[in-house]
Order: sequence, then structure tokens, then C-alpha cells
Amino acid sequence: MSLTLPEAPGADRAPALGLWSTTDRGRTLAVLIPHKRSERITDVSVSENSRAVQVRITRAALPSADARLVRSIRNVPLDSPLGNRRLTVTWGGEHIPLLRAVPAGNDETHESPSEKAKKELVNLIEKLEPGSALPSERALSEQLEIARMTLRNAVDELTLAGKVSRRRGSGTYVADSKLLCRITPDGVDLDPVAPGAGFGHVHVVRDVVPADDRVAADLDLTPGDLVLHVGRLLLADHRPFGLISRHIPIARLAETPGAPSTMRWFTGRTARAETRMELSTATPPEARMLDLSQVQPMLSWHRTALDGNDVPLERTRVLVRGDRAILDLSGD
Repeated sequence: MSLTLPEAPGADRAPALGLWSTTDRGRTLAVLIPHKRSERITDVSVSENSRAVQVRITRAALPSADARLVRSIRNVPLDSPLGNRRLTVTWGGEHIPLLRAVPAGNDETHESPSEKAKKELVNLIEKLEPGSALPSERALSEQLEIARMTLRNAVDELTLAGKVSRRRGSGTYVADSKLLCRITPDGVDLDPVAPGAGFGHVHVVRDVVPADDRVAADLDLTPGDLVLHVGRLLLADHRPFGLISRHIPIARLAETPGAPSTMRWFTGRTARAETRMELSTATPPEARMLDLSQVQPMLSWHRTALDGNDVPLERTRVLVRGDRAILDLSGD
């Protein structure tokens, strides 16, 4: 007497999809199939020509009603690299929809040299205090056993990410503590997350200059019209943190009750303000003043104050270090 076990409903149905990838320069095909635990792969064969590759998977049903899914991976050697040839996979004679596998990125074997370099640098940075100098490029290359060009690319990416900062003629440093920035009529207020000494500003420009195209457009002037330019260098921890530039039309200064109270009078007449923000980099003169590399990310915003008749009163531009600034947009 023989006993034939009935197959579970849907047992003959092909898997919903299959994933594939290649290794060994395309000469080895890896096929991943999610299938029911009640089925097992008994054989994998391949046929190929100059235009196509077909993988045939033979399966057998097991005496089990377990419908949970498992995944099976089979490596199939090819006579020649897969290249642009059409790939098909069948499961018990039925075609399986295919997707090319893309690793999730948590497998170290798929990391690029630059990604490995960044990971090593981040591990080093986490052991140092904010503002600490990193070893020289040559020393880091030898210490971490990383090619100097790869190391340089990794440092560039960490600079853009705000993990480190480069100082002109000095080297690379661990990013300093963050500063909370609030937009004000005068430009910006700094509220350090880790309060300390050395916060303030220094006037670096106080002059009457012709308005350039950008300033003229914001103040509804003709390029070349005279404006009062007041520039301040912001300091944090005794080091440059940002720049504030205010431009006021000279023609509007005639309306003020007196030079000593000019700024307060303009602030009092402001009915509304238009503010726009953007990520940017410093110009060469600004980079020199801030003692930073030009690749250092900067946060910039422009504020145009208008009176009750919507006539521009002044234009304020703020440029701060993007690796240290946390912008507070909450109300008062």
C-alpha cells in the first residue's frame, strides 16, 4: 500500500519574486528566492547563449503544511560574464519576476574605500573634544592605513556634514559645540548650547559705498546708489563665527532725527520684514575674514525691513558657520 500526501493549497505556485546579483566580474550569478518552508530546492541548472541566460530551479514539496517563507540563495557559475544578456529564472517551470539586488549598505564588504575612511575618522573624532586638532593628513594616512587621496575625500565629506572644520593654514579640527541662532532686527542672537566666554562682535566695516546689483534689488534702488554699509564680525569662543552686513539707503538717512539714533529709529519704523534663507559658501574675502576654507558649509539669510508703505528701509545679510549653527525659528 502506498500513501500520497496531498500538497498544501498553492504549493505549486511560483514565488512572488526573485533577486539576483553578480560577483567575480559577472561570471558568478547569485539568485535569492523567498519560498515556502514546505518546499525545498533539489536542483539548479543553467543554459546560456550570447543573448540570454536561463536558470531552471527544480523544487520538491515536503510533507509539511508550514506556509512560512524562507529564503534560499544559490550561486550559479556562468561560462562568460552576464553583461547585458537577458536573464530568466523558472521555478518548477514557471517564470519568476526578477529584481536586481541592491545591498542595504550594512554589509562592510560593500563599503567603498571612502566610506571606510569616513567610519574610521568618525571613530577617531568621537574620542576627541570639540575644537581639537586632528593629526596631519600624512599622519592620519599612516595611522588609519588609508590612501591620502581617499582620506582627503573623506575629510571633504565630513566637512560638508559639519563633523570637522578646516582652518586656513592651520589644519583640520573637530567641529566646535553648536550655537542656537535667532534671527533679530540687528541680524542674529547667539545662544550657545554650552555657554562660555568669548562671545561678541567687532565692527569691521562702516562706510558709504555704491549699492551692487543684489543690494539695489532688495532696497528698490538703482545700482550705484549710495548706501551706508555697516559690517560686524561675530565671535564665538574668541574665534570668528559669522558676518553681519547691514545696508541702509543714504537717501533715507535724511529722514532720521540724528545719526546717533539712526539704527534704533530704523528698527522702530519697521512694519514688516521679508526673510529668506539658503545654504551657501563664503566668498574668498569672507573666507579669509572667517579663517575658514571656502568649502566650509555656511548658513545665510537675508532680511529686508520695510516701513508701513512697503518701502525698503534696510537690508541685513547674515552669514554663519553651517557646522555650528542651529537655527531657532520659534516665535517669541
